[in-house]
Amino acid sequence: MYPHPDVLAMACADLVEAKGWRSAVILHEDSAVGAATIAPDSDRLALLPRQLPLPNEDALLRNLLLVLKKSGAVNFIIWCGPECAVRVLDAAQRVGLLAARHSYVVLTLDLHTQDLEPFSHGGANITTFQLYDLNSTEVTETIDAWSTAYSRRLGDEEDASSASEAPPVALLLAYDAARLVAETVQRLNLPAGGVGDCARGSGAFHSDTILNYVRSEEWAGGVSWEADGARRDVRLGLAELERGGALAHVALWAPRTALVWQRPVVYTPPPPHDSMTNRTFTVLIALASPYIMKKKSTDRLSGNDRYEGFCIELIDQLANLLQFNYTFVEQPDGVYGNYNNTTRQWTGMMRRLRDDPDIDFAITDLTITAERERGVDFTTPFMNLGISILFHTPLPPEPELFAFLLPFSNEVWLYLGFAYIGSSLVLYVVGRLCPEEWQNPYPCVEDPPALENQFTLANALWFNLGAVLLQGSEIAPVAYGTRAVASMWWLFALVITSSYTANLATLLAKTTSTELIHNVQELAENEHGITYGAKKGGSTYTFFEQSQNPLYQKMFQEMRQQKMPEKNEDGIQKVMEGNYAFLMESTSIEYTIERNCEVTKVGDLLDSKGYGIAMKKNSQYRNSMNLALLNLQEGGVLREMKHKWWKEMHGGGACNAVEDRESSELRIENFFGLFLVLIVGCALGIALSCCDLAWAAARSQRDPDAPFLTRFWHELRFVFRFEQGEKPVQGPLIESKTTSAHTESPGSLEEEAPDEERLRSLSLQTAGTGAGAAPRWSRRRSSMHNASMRLARHATRRSSRRSSTPNKHA
Repeated sequence: MYPHPDVLAMACADLVEAKGWRSAVILHEDSAVGAATIAPDSDRLALLPRQLPLPNEDALLRNLLLVLKKSGAVNFIIWCGPECAVRVLDAAQRVGLLAARHSYVVLTLDLHTQDLEPFSHGGANITTFQLYDLNSTEVTETIDAWSTAYSRRLGDEEDASSASEAPPVALLLAYDAARLVAETVQRLNLPAGGVGDCARGSGAFHSDTILNYVRSEEWAGGVSWEADGARRDVRLGLAELERGGALAHVALWAPRTALVWQRPVVYTPPPPHDSMTNRTFTVLIALASPYIMKKKSTDRLSGNDRYEGFCIELIDQLANLLQFNYTFVEQPDGVYGNYNNTTRQWTGMMRRLRDDPDIDFAITDLTITAERERGVDFTTPFMNLGISILFHTPLPPEPELFAFLLPFSNEVWLYLGFAYIGSSLVLYVVGRLCPEEWQNPYPCVEDPPALENQFTLANALWFNLGAVLLQGSEIAPVAYGTRAVASMWWLFALVITSSYTANLATLLAKTTSTELIHNVQELAENEHGITYGAKKGGSTYTFFEQSQNPLYQKMFQEMRQQKMPEKNEDGIQKVMEGNYAFLMESTSIEYTIERNCEVTKVGDLLDSKGYGIAMKKNSQYRNSMNLALLNLQEGGVLREMKHKWWKEMHGGGACNAVEDRESSELRIENFFGLFLVLIVGCALGIALSCCDLAWAAARSQRDPDAPFLTRFWHELRFVFRFEQGEKPVQGPLIESKTTSAHTESPGSLEEEAPDEERLRSLSLQTAGTGAGAAPRWSRRRSSMHNASMRLARHATRRSSRRSSTPNKHA
């Protein structure tokens, strides 16, 4: 019942001749099928046979179709089953072979059983043959009868609905075969009933008779067989895929009449010219981080899966909104292109987009310029930017030696010094003016011969210094006048100290800038030997070339005398290597400085422009793409995508973390000056102590006949004898045991004992008198203690003079 394969080959040959094809590619499953089956005369039609991969090798199928696409094939013959044909059409749609210029002839009689709606919007002409007119009354009634029988016998709505769908040809042929056998049995008056079996029984006895009779007769509907049993006299209908997935009858083919067109004259509104639904577009790309990058993976990637980046994700977002498919094609040299006035030709991606009919769009960090707008169309900008300066990051400045002096200016420090000295002098004078500050130095003596004032000039200076340093002192004002002056000085010191502390914390953590340039004006007029440039042939270089600004014209004349970098990566490398500034788009600079801490952005934007998707001039898809881009922008998708690819992916945000860590800690270099002050102060204290010791040794009566150096040496040696905790008042500081034994006699010890007891009792009396003294003397315990010590030293000197007199007489 099934037509001989030669019938499909003859019908296909007549169809491709009517279409005027000169070349075509035949995709088949069976290796025995060849080009000579359809076109024995190779002069009229050049066929290129290609065997299809196995059903589970979709990647190989796409690669095969990509090779055919690059070869320029537009006409295809698919000779395989319906499921295989749908698989080929799906792969063709993915690689961009289902556009309006492509045509397909599918040599299967069961294509109507498949869902063809996804392939009906690309514009490709898809034609197939049909053995039955599925819209005829007979076929429709038969399908309805089956549906009723299924619902009555099975009682299953799902099975009943499946029976009402388009039946395969094999089912319709089985129905015809049963009808022919039943009619043959009736004509030959053969016994009916029972189960027929072609191998034994009554069925086997009459099978040859029935088969010979069926083949020898010509039945209604033009059903007949040739002598070899093949069915060649078959009428086939020709159907084309319409928008929406339906197959419309357009012609009738028969071996004797060949192809007769029966296209109905029905007006159908053309599809929207700007519709991108289920179409496949070829997108030209060029590698540029982070817009388009090669994906790093341990697996072997192919097709669109090889790329990632901002623009790749953008195309995917647009495809989801507009329901189209896409295939990426990479620009080998990576040149974006511009118009050459000498050759009057476009270069790079611009030329390929204009000249190659297979390229629909071009996307990368492609700047919208007036020159490019004359050759191609652009969408609305999906990213706004401007030209800026990329320069090496300035090294952090060395901390100043006396950084702790930075909170105040030199003028403030000078006035603070005058205020300190002046207030100390005022306190000294006021202390002498106030009678209450004149106190008795000897509390044990009721009527002292003289009074002393605690606010000497040295004590006034020490009192004010302790207030500034928040340390205080043992001196306390007593009179109202001195207290008033001291209070005002304390208030002044509080504000000054608080201001100093606040500014010091800020200045120690802050790093001053050491940038050589701050804007484009300083770059153009720099005296540091800084050279600059832009990407050769890029939009930034063109900006300076066509600018009417005198400053930019001057910079362009300087740049044209140098060799410009071929790529942005080369310019970035020159910035890192030497005293070089690179002019490039601000978005690319932002991406670079997020990952490379050795470079930074300098100055403001020089201009304002945007990146857009390029397409052929007067493209009907421009409006749809613009609306989709606006939807992405209003929904915040573009902003989130930029944050993802700039701040997060591939090491983004590394330099921000380093800057935060460095700014939160202080190094030892910040305190070198403070340590220097401490060391100098300690050294000064030691020097003053040595001078004081030398002065005491010069005035000492301990050994008046010894030279000064000897006495000073004895004093110095005593200082470093740490085991001695008491210093004798009379006699040598360091002496031998023999000398000590001869010098100290019992008589002298006995004579000194009363003086020692007298001194001890005097000290106790002084302490007791100080504790119970009048309130006027109890206001200052330290003064009383100092007076007591002076009295004790005076008593000791008198005792030593009395004890030394008998020794002289002896």
